[in-house]
Amino acid sequence: MKIENVKGIVEVLDGDARNAMHSILGFLELLSEGALNPEQREYLEACRAVADRHRRDIEDALLVLGVISDENQVITHFVPAELFARVRDVTSVIGKSKGCKLSWEIDGSVPPIVAADVDRIGYTLTRLAEGVVRAIAAGEVHFVLRAMPLPDGYNLTFEILAPARELLPVLMRSLQQDEFEFEASLSGSGALGLAAARKLAMALAGRVDASADASAGTRIAITIPVRAAAAVVVPPKPVERLSPGTQRPLRILVAEDSDDSFRLFTAYLQGQPHTVTRAANGAEAIELASTGSFDLLFMDIRMPVMDGYAATRRIRELETGKDRARLPIVVLSAEDLRAQRRQGALVGCSGHLSKPLRKHELFEAIRVYSMHDSSILESPISVPTH
Repeated sequence: MKIENVKGIVEVLDGDARNAMHSILGFLELLSEGALNPEQREYLEACRAVADRHRRDIEDALLVLGVISDENQVITHFVPAELFARVRDVTSVIGKSKGCKLSWEIDGSVPPIVAADVDRIGYTLTRLAEGVVRAIAAGEVHFVLRAMPLPDGYNLTFEILAPARELLPVLMRSLQQDEFEFEASLSGSGALGLAAARKLAMALAGRVDASADASAGTRIAITIPVRAAAAVVVPPKPVERLSPGTQRPLRILVAEDSDDSFRLFTAYLQGQPHTVTRAANGAEAIELASTGSFDLLFMDIRMPVMDGYAATRRIRELETGKDRARLPIVVLSAEDLRAQRRQGALVGCSGHLSKPLRKHELFEAIRVYSMHDSSILESPISVPTH
């Protein structure tokens, strides 16, 4: 089988897995809101962790195979200390379950704010930290964030030190080799996640230094160049001209071909004042949206008959010349969030949400459009995803 076919299969698998995890994680979230005893809650959290890990494994495979593009970085300002804290929060849960003692240090050389592709850097550092902590059965692991000045920015270095533990040779090779070879025996070893972290770091013009021996233990460092904050001009944030007042009930149209995803959507909104109507494909979404009977449309992308982007483009065409406000259209899809932003901007989407979706993310998107006069929002929304 050609590598292009393999990539295509994995890409389809990613979409199917995201949809499945969207439903599984969503229903688990709803279950967690009920009355559970400590043992039941522990089992539920274990299910959620396994499902989430499965989703990340598929994302790792996409990175290693090159299905996820290394191009089109999204440069934004961010606070390195906050990024470091997010990595700490995720990794600390794993460290506690593994019996590892984790310590965290931010060197005084780290600037308060920099500019780079924070999403990709965050994914790289998290996958590296997770992989190392999972591979070390016990002992101490020390994480350090430091920076080295460059003419136009900094080299940001994320270092992991495990003095008393030596990472397995196969895991070290996955961090050292550009073309690491996988085999069936590596399933569950963590090599896929570490190889994905290396590949993404290299795509960000970074480097990976990894060494381990019986006397010194393990040292892994990822260094990624970032820009000084002044090197990037931040456009002024558009003002959302929302009239003050309480949220109002919305007439919501959901274009979704998956029965499970639509069931979860309605379960999330149970007890809310909004009314929900379903379109099973893009063509139905166009037909219903053209009536002018809805306040908000959540649009899936991969649907039969007509995909979500084509449907959105057609809805925008039909709105031209009409004496009414444009219908807010928020993408809610298993497609990669970056692809959503690129394609959505071309067809006129108002916002972007990615599956798996948490309940609070949906509520926040609806809240924006539940305010009076929300139809005159001047800029797209993008609710941060987990």
